[in-house]
Amino acid sequence: MNVSGRLCVVSGASSGIGKATALELAARGARVVLVARRAEVLLELSSQIQAGGGQAWAFPADLSKPQEAFRLGEQVLGELGTPDILIHSAGAGEWRFLDETPIEDLQRLMDTPYFTAAYLTRVFLPAMLKRNQGFILSVCSPASRLVWPGATGYVAARWALHGLTEALRADLHHSHLKVCAFFSGKISDSEYFIRNTHTENRIPRVGRLIPEITSRQAALGIARAIELEARIMFVPWQLYAFDLLARWFPRIAEHLAWNTGARRKGP
Repeated sequence: MNVSGRLCVVSGASSGIGKATALELAARGARVVLVARRAEVLLELSSQIQAGGGQAWAFPADLSKPQEAFRLGEQVLGELGTPDILIHSAGAGEWRFLDETPIEDLQRLMDTPYFTAAYLTRVFLPAMLKRNQGFILSVCSPASRLVWPGATGYVAARWALHGLTEALRADLHHSHLKVCAFFSGKISDSEYFIRNTHTENRIPRVGRLIPEITSRQAALGIARAIELEARIMFVPWQLYAFDLLARWFPRIAEHLAWNTGARRKGP
């Protein structure tokens, strides 16, 4: 799919992969709808895109709330029309063992990314199905392919997002809508690791063999996935190699992830 002239809705557009993807798609001629909670950041980004000759609109919303997702959907459909491309890149959540996680945080961990992606897809899917074309991409985590210890709530939410993505593909099999699961390695310039410094120590040591990538490298991978209408995409390629190991030799992959991952302190 050529993105030029396409209407693209990008969630999590205020930072990280979402922001880089919005910039990349706009540079390729897409019309970009920027969605995140931070209104001032979205307005700054839309101004940046417009100053460079692109088209972008800021739509602040907390997509974990159904009423805000439906409000956003009505606004976009009424003002701009049916999206051609949905990018689910909103993500959050600390890495903790389950017994370390405050019980009230468990819902929040599932809100983003799972419910934000589910609600956003739900509000636009009828119109996309009526037109019978479009592309839906979820920025998933390698944790939804092979788990590691010390990040239970985070891992569970990423499995939910991956499950939603695969279920959507099955639902849409007889339509012309395409669905992609996108997996990236660690993002070197991510605000997440700045805000959650303890998370760095919970990355399994074997995972450090996979090169870090920048947000822009991830965005380039997403743009390529859209162009190819790919079902699945890994960036960098070493992540795909490890995923193959997990598929072919699951016990070995589990041993590496579990035994080089986080361990509880004390007895």
